[in-house]
Amino acid sequence: KFDYWRERFNRTVMRGQKGILILEDYGTYQKVDYIFDVSQTISKNRNVNEVNLWRFDKEAHADVLKEMISSEGYEESESDLENIFSLSRIYGDEKIDSLMNELRIADEDRISFVKFIRDSISYAVASRFKVDYPVDYELLRENISRLDTISLMSLGETVSDISGSIIDTTIQKSKELELQKGVLRNKEAGYNQIKEKIEEVEENVLRRDDQERNENERVLRNGEYGRDNRENQGENTGQLGEADGLYGRIPEFDLRSDEAGLSFTERGAEPLRDVSGFIQ
Repeated sequence: KFDYWRERFNRTVMRGQKGILILEDYGTYQKVDYIFDVSQTISKNRNVNEVNLWRFDKEAHADVLKEMISSEGYEESESDLENIFSLSRIYGDEKIDSLMNELRIADEDRISFVKFIRDSISYAVASRFKVDYPVDYELLRENISRLDTISLMSLGETVSDISGSIIDTTIQKSKELELQKGVLRNKEAGYNQIKEKIEEVEENVLRRDDQERNENERVLRNGEYGRDNRENQGENTGQLGEADGLYGRIPEFDLRSDEAGLSFTERGAEPLRDVSGFIQ
């Protein structure tokens, strides 16, 4: 409505725009009023003031339509158009029956009228979803010709009410679906972060264990070699010391005497021959 755009969205209807005529029911009386599409409005202060409208995503929201149908106990289809028509029946048949009684539609015309109303609801929903819905113009002319102006306004109100319920429910469930996906994404992100931290800790522990193991092996290896070297050096030094001590205790005179007492043979020298006979 005109006032709704001004109060809720800070927008106003552009000059020269024609509204859609509707019949408002206030219980004790009815009143004719006009509604306007967002494309017929403009920001009051002339600034960019876009209205963020929900948009139907065929890939993301097709499952929402299916869930709305299956939750009511009916079988869904792979076709968006068939699912939209099914929703017009699920959400609309009770009100359509009340409308036919109000308009006193003859029994022989009711099958055609029900199909006409269902198609009208489906067309309204599909238009909001930016989906092309086929129109049976022959069926349209046949049923509109039976209605006067007041009946047409009642029909329009019923179609608007039912299609609005389908659209509102679809929007609500699609937002719930997006919220659930967001929660799952956050959980997955948190799980991945925890997993990465655990892997990092495990890697650090393994690296530290390897370093400690290598250090222990190096210490043990150096300790054994060092001890062996020290022991070997100690033994050699001891032996040399013992030898020095042995000879050190023997007087030098005795060593020469002993050495002089050895035979030439024992000392590795040839015996002297008597060569005096050859000396002239």
